[in-house]
Amino acid sequence: MTLYEVLGVSQDASESEIRKQYQELAKKYHPDKSSVEGAQEKFLKVTEAYNVLGDAQKRKEYDDQLKREKLYQEFPVSEELFLEDLERDRKEGVYLHTCRCGGRYILAAQDARNSTEKEVIVACNNCSLSILVLLNCDENT
Repeated sequence: MTLYEVLGVSQDASESEIRKQYQELAKKYHPDKSSVEGAQEKFLKVTEAYNVLGDAQKRKEYDDQLKREKLYQEFPVSEELFLEDLERDRKEGVYLHTCRCGGRYILAAQDARNSTEKEVIVACNNCSLSILVLLNCDENT
């Protein structure tokens, strides 16, 4: 269960929506005011969720973690590498890395340069494995 689900809000909820929902749930489950079974545990979970989602920096880090977990579920990632760890073929305009199956991971240099993401998944051209390439957003060359 995600922290968004704990609070009952969508992942694109505004700060004020998150705060309002937290206040309602905190009032509902506060151990001093609630006779609901398991209220204290629910109150602690709601408070924990709000402590993360109510703080912009913590929320961004949490969202990045959720995104990474989703990528790992969708693609069997065998390695995490920095862009600099890949071999650069300037003539072909690509970055290369050899897969354990003998195939190649091929990332177009232009795709790395133009990516707005901090990381990109690259599939092997021979098997079902993928690598997660961490991009340096300031110097994607």
